[in-house]
Amino acid sequence: MVDPPDGIPMWWFFTAMSLAVLIVGLSKSGFGGGIGIVAIPLMAHALRVDHAVGVILPLLLAADAVAVWQHRGTWSNHRIRHTVTGAVFGIAIGGLVLWLLQGSGRLIPALNGVVGATCLAFVALQLWRMLGGAVPRIPDTTTSGTTAGALCGVVSTVAHSAGPIMSIYLLEHRLEKRVLVGTLCLFFFIVNAAKLPVYLGLSLITGETLLTSAVFLPLVPVGAGIGLWMHHRVPERPFVLVMYLGAAAAGAGMLFKAL
Repeated sequence: MVDPPDGIPMWWFFTAMSLAVLIVGLSKSGFGGGIGIVAIPLMAHALRVDHAVGVILPLLLAADAVAVWQHRGTWSNHRIRHTVTGAVFGIAIGGLVLWLLQGSGRLIPALNGVVGATCLAFVALQLWRMLGGAVPRIPDTTTSGTTAGALCGVVSTVAHSAGPIMSIYLLEHRLEKRVLVGTLCLFFFIVNAAKLPVYLGLSLITGETLLTSAVFLPLVPVGAGIGLWMHHRVPERPFVLVMYLGAAAAGAGMLFKAL
């Protein structure tokens, strides 16, 4: 397993990792899907951020595979075709950025800064939308779909935090709820699978990170089950608001660490 950095007690390592993986399951269950942005900054407070992004990718992929099976056949092939085409270019750009940072020896502080800033920006955007704020309209064209996919590819490769981007793009086009969820599930399954060669090539995924992923993998379905249970018993809006505030605090901590 990946060892936590010096000064991180084991009880906090297991607590933060467990909470982060449970949140992955919660987000994939459909209960507050945007709360997945909390997982990376929380995990990065228990591991070095380059280890955290490598540990969480197989967990995201496993959760995506289950979600695709649950929502099979409900996605929009038209939206998938254009957004995935853009995402391939975005993943290549994101991989190049990671490679350049790794070669310069600045990967860890840069990842802290990028993940922290991305998290803060997305939390601000989500809170703006929750409070009734309007976001710019996105035209329903092939170019807009490809552009949204490319942006998601870059952000997802660097920070695993592209969920809100694709959600906003799809919500803008008034898809039926089951088609919206199915399209999101398939899109991120494809994107996360496409990121695997990049992460393996950059040694962000290693034998140690895979073992750590395997240790915490059983918590993904547990989180999904808790999310389904909460869906019928817990008001989503106040819960998500609390999670976003937690994400903002964790993201601010990562940004401070980078600076």
